[in-house]
Amino acid sequence: MRYFLIFFILVLFANCSSVPKEYLVSDDICYYNDPIFKISKEELSLDKEFLFLLKKDTIIVNNKSFKSEFMYSKDEYITNKQTNKQINIAKYIRYDHRGKIKWVEFKYLNGYKNIFKDFDYNDKSEVAKIIDYEKGYNICWAEAIAIVKKIAKKDIEKYEVTGFNLSHNNLNEFPKAKPEWQVTLDGNEEYELKDVKVYRIDGVTGKFLRTTKITTSYD
Repeated sequence: MRYFLIFFILVLFANCSSVPKEYLVSDDICYYNDPIFKISKEELSLDKEFLFLLKKDTIIVNNKSFKSEFMYSKDEYITNKQTNKQINIAKYIRYDHRGKIKWVEFKYLNGYKNIFKDFDYNDKSEVAKIIDYEKGYNICWAEAIAIVKKIAKKDIEKYEVTGFNLSHNNLNEFPKAKPEWQVTLDGNEEYELKDVKVYRIDGVTGKFLRTTKITTSYD
């Protein structure tokens, strides 16, 4: 059984390049060609033997750069959370109790915001609905962070910044809003005591718009 599980996981990730055309995006800068943003044929369903193992225990595959965690819920659905640790992106795949794919979403984990697209599937494991979270944007999530890295270079070095929190205006919910990325920094203790500085980037042109501050108060 153990060897079957290892073989299943290896097949799952080795075949990430076998992807329907609608999922392929030619954008290396935004990492959209990375397997974390793709849905392989093997990810469309889970077999019965694997489902049986999941009902007994959570299954985790973890290494230095990647983690995959299969979790079986009491509500009888399965979630596979895959995390690319190097770019801090998670792909969540939800399956029903039969192991058939239901939806996929992608989150940038610093700020836990949806990026790229959501995919909903029908009973034939075909894409039935797509929500594009970067609708109206020419500048992707990774480019926004890269722009802020240049603008905030001095603060990044001075305050030992190691992380970047990300959010953006969702034009699906707010169609009259302007495409804009908001980025904040995770720094050392000295930086954490300061007011939070929000770097605002135009989502179409990549132009640095301004910074705003969120005042932090301590009791």
